Amino acid sequence: MNLGNWQLDTINGGQFWLDGGVMFGVVPKTVWKNVVQADDINRIPCANNCVLARDGTHTVLIDTGYGGKFAPLDRRFYSMEEGEPLIEGLAALGVAPEDIDTLVFSHLHFDHVCGATRFDDQRRRVPIFSRARHLVGRIEWEDATGRLPELESAYPLDDILPLYDAGLMMVVEDGQELVPGLTGFVTGGHTRGHMALVFESGGQKAAYLGDICPSTVHLRRMWHLSYDTFPLETRRRKPEWLARAADEGWWIMWNHDPRYGASRVARDAKREFVAVEARAKL
Repeated sequence: MNLGNWQLDTINGGQFWLDGGVMFGVVPKTVWKNVVQADDINRIPCANNCVLARDGTHTVLIDTGYGGKFAPLDRRFYSMEEGEPLIEGLAALGVAPEDIDTLVFSHLHFDHVCGATRFDDQRRRVPIFSRARHLVGRIEWEDATGRLPELESAYPLDDILPLYDAGLMMVVEDGQELVPGLTGFVTGGHTRGHMALVFESGGQKAAYLGDICPSTVHLRRMWHLSYDTFPLETRRRKPEWLARAADEGWWIMWNHDPRYGASRVARDAKREFVAVEARAKL
C-alpha cells in the first residue's frame, strides 16, 4: 500500500492458534462462535501481521512476531510456524535484517518481541536487527523490566534484556514522532504502556492499533482480549480510536487478524463499527 511517501507492507511474523476465551475475554463462546470457528480444543487462528514501512529514507519495522526460538512443546501448543517467518517475509521483499534502521514495539509481549532475537552458536539470545534503534514506550519498558510479581509471566525478559544489553533499546514518550511521519501514542488498556503507531503522509493516515483492537472481529467495545491488564481503559480508548479512524478515513492495520491485514472502518448503528474496504495485505 502506498500512503503518501510511505510504502507499507504486511509481513508475516508467524501464524499461531490461541484459546478463544483468551481472545474474547468476557464475551461467551455462544456469541463469539458465530464469527470465528474454533478447533476441537477451543483454539482459534491468529496472525502476526507485522508492518514494514519504507519512505526512501527510513526502513521501519513494527513488531516482530514470536521468532524461531520456541521449544517443540510450545510450538505444538500454539501450532507455531517453523523457522523464522518474519525474516523469510522480509527476504521475499528484498529486505535484510541489517536494512532495518528503526524497529518499533507496540508492547513487549512474546508474540510482539521474541522475533527480535535468535540463538547464536552458543545458544545465547542475540539481536537480529543489529543496526536498528529498538523503540518502546517508557511506561511499557518500566512495567516489562520492573519485575512486579503480577506481571512476571507477561514479559519475556530473556528476549527483552539482550536488546538493552546490546545498546539497541530506546524508550520514547507518548506523542513522540519516532521518524518523520510516524508517531507513537500510548493507548493503555492491553498493557499500561501499550502504544498505537500512526503513519501520516500526503494527507492520509494509517494506524497500527496493536492489541487494543487486534482484529476486525474485535470492533465492539466489549470484545477484547482477556490478557488486557486494564480492560476498562480498553473499553474507553478503543471506541475513541475507531471513531477517529471512521470519521477521518484512516486505514487500520490489524495485527492478529488471520483474514485481513488492513481495512478502513465505518460507524454502524447496531454493531458500533464495521470493517470496510478490507484487504488481505497492505
